[in-house]
Amino acid sequence: MPSGKPSKALLTIASLFTVAAVGAAACLLSRLGQMPIGVTMFLLGLSLGPCLAAYALAPLRLKQRARRLVLFTGGLSILVFSLLASANLDLEGFFLLLFEGVMGAAIGHTMATLVVGPLFFGRVLCGWGCWRAMVLELLPVGRGKGRRVGIWRFLPFAGLGAVFGAAALSFFAFGHRAGGAPGSLGSAGTKSLLIGFGVYYAASIGLAFAVNDQRAFCKYLCPSAAALRLTSRLSLLKMATNRRVCNGCGACSRVCPMDIDVRAFAESGRRVRSGECILCQRCAQVCPTGAVAPGFGLDMARRTPFTQFD
Repeated sequence: MPSGKPSKALLTIASLFTVAAVGAAACLLSRLGQMPIGVTMFLLGLSLGPCLAAYALAPLRLKQRARRLVLFTGGLSILVFSLLASANLDLEGFFLLLFEGVMGAAIGHTMATLVVGPLFFGRVLCGWGCWRAMVLELLPVGRGKGRRVGIWRFLPFAGLGAVFGAAALSFFAFGHRAGGAPGSLGSAGTKSLLIGFGVYYAASIGLAFAVNDQRAFCKYLCPSAAALRLTSRLSLLKMATNRRVCNGCGACSRVCPMDIDVRAFAESGRRVRSGECILCQRCAQVCPTGAVAPGFGLDMARRTPFTQFD
């Protein structure tokens, strides 16, 4: 049975982030006058500082509530930056910048969250910092009745095509420029951002209620998932398993919000290599024998100190 003892590694990371992010935020706000990034750094520091520390210290029964604190403050940091800077950090903004041929925050954000970051940390943003998921996990709906198949598997690519089309329409038909100054004629502006946020929330919340599944949007419609399914499979950080202590009870699979058959990986002693894993760690927290825990590509006997259960 997992002990639930505080992870020294997580507490160290939280402490470092608290000092670095709060210091950077103070400098940006007081000396440089950079309101958008200053406020964002403060919220990010709150997420990966005190909130992450609260997760590390929380008893097992409260772990998921503490994770939602990290998720909410992390997601809020993205929303706040977008609104204060009039900059769309999502794929629409990324495509707008590509059409315009300029660099911008959305390109850096997309490379960090969809390409480079997932190679090391998988879909950790989906479970710990997504501005859509921070609302979805509060909805009074269930976990679904298993992964839907058929055309549902390809809907994220339809979502990707939709955001590409929306960006093309915005650029070529309405003349929006991601590089335009906030409020200028060529800038998409706050109004456009609010419309985009509203469309995302309407689609994700509506789908969750329609199929009684909090994470339905993440599974079936999120445009980012089309890329994350591929890049996160190569991640160094994954949920590792120990078949020597797995009793095959299936508790891990029953609580997985992404419908991954964790038990099958555990019974064979493999890491959870699914591109759907969001590293929420529900599976590790319900495992009665401690057969599941996060680790950087090592088996359970040699897992790194980052693992939750030391």
